[in-house]
Amino acid sequence: MKSEVKKLAKSQVEITIEVAVEEIKPYLAKAVSKISKEIKIEGWRPGKAPYEIIKQKIGDMGILEAALDDIISATYYDVLKEQKIVTIGQPQIDIVKIAPDNPFVYQATAAVLPNVKIGDYQKIKIKKEPIKISDEQVNKILADIRKMRTKEKLTEQPAKTGDKLEIDFEIFLDGLPIERGQHQKYPIIIGEHKFIPGFEDQLVGLKAGKTKEFQLRFPEKYFAKKLADKEAEFKVKCQAVYEVELPELNDELAKSISADKFQTLAELKNSIRENLETEEIIKQEQRLEIEMLDKLVAIADFEAIPDLLVVSEVHKMIQELEHSLIDQGFDFADYLKSLNKSETDLKEEFKPQAEKRVKIAILTREIFLEKNFEVREDELAKEIEAALKNYPANPEIKKQLASETYRDYLRNVLGNKKVIEFLKKEIISD
Repeated sequence: MKSEVKKLAKSQVEITIEVAVEEIKPYLAKAVSKISKEIKIEGWRPGKAPYEIIKQKIGDMGILEAALDDIISATYYDVLKEQKIVTIGQPQIDIVKIAPDNPFVYQATAAVLPNVKIGDYQKIKIKKEPIKISDEQVNKILADIRKMRTKEKLTEQPAKTGDKLEIDFEIFLDGLPIERGQHQKYPIIIGEHKFIPGFEDQLVGLKAGKTKEFQLRFPEKYFAKKLADKEAEFKVKCQAVYEVELPELNDELAKSISADKFQTLAELKNSIRENLETEEIIKQEQRLEIEMLDKLVAIADFEAIPDLLVVSEVHKMIQELEHSLIDQGFDFADYLKSLNKSETDLKEEFKPQAEKRVKIAILTREIFLEKNFEVREDELAKEIEAALKNYPANPEIKKQLASETYRDYLRNVLGNKKVIEFLKKEIISD
């Protein structure tokens, strides 16, 4: 077999492959075996007709055409392995020469993983900032804990700041009700400022069963563009008013959360502080990692990034966003509508970030190879074993985790982790 590799623009290659007559023969025999099982030949049982009989039936060219997929698949990947070419996606195949008893010649055009020249990352230095948790942060968590343990008492008195109300309301724009602008028994606490400015102020003094109409202007940077900076009419009916009683901030509150863990308010405060410190450490690690990778990309020299890679990464980002919205109870179509954007608009916006993510993946792969890192079989086995513990009685999941596809995915994840940890030690300091 002969092959010739020609580099094209935009990180593509054109590979011309010539397969000799002798190399083709095993594929022809395999094709004949398959054909003899699929077509009916008088006087022969399925799969038993000899080569010459099949040849008389469909001809040399028919046999050759039946063998083409196998010939191309095998020889193409043999050349990639021999030439150490890493392609992306499926190649475009063009037949150059095909005839019985002649060498078979074809061209494969494919996108390849672009080369990258790693910059001098040892010159990059990033310093961690000391983590400091303020009393204000701790007190905010304590305030949230108190809110979760509030007691509510129905009252006939006029609503005041701090009270919880259940309201029905409608919103109108130019006299017409807006889409999704009607709510029943909507819970709201006066003073939390979770609605547009001025709305909660209008509820002060309302009693159960009373109605009120008023006008307010939506903020200039409101998330729903069609309402931003617009004057709207509101019709509100108060269904119920509740007085909200907060528990005392004392040792008893601490014990009510977990008598096994906390006996005093001081112990609860210390636990909150420790948890906040852990959260801040994680946030800082993530922030510093992003900063580190951005700087590494900036000093690296990349060949042209194939459009295929960017498009694939954009698709992945859209899927991540969809899953995130579903987890939060939102609909992707409604989200796009609130932004007044189409999915095409969003994909276009995601392209710069997608290209950066692709570059990071290419760069970390190159560092993995340059440093001769490896992912050992025992490391793979440990990760698979840990994953299996989460699905002890699911044979389908067990089958997926044992597949070579999942092992390849795991190799990539663990390899990337090794590179990131290595870079952190080289670049980030306390």
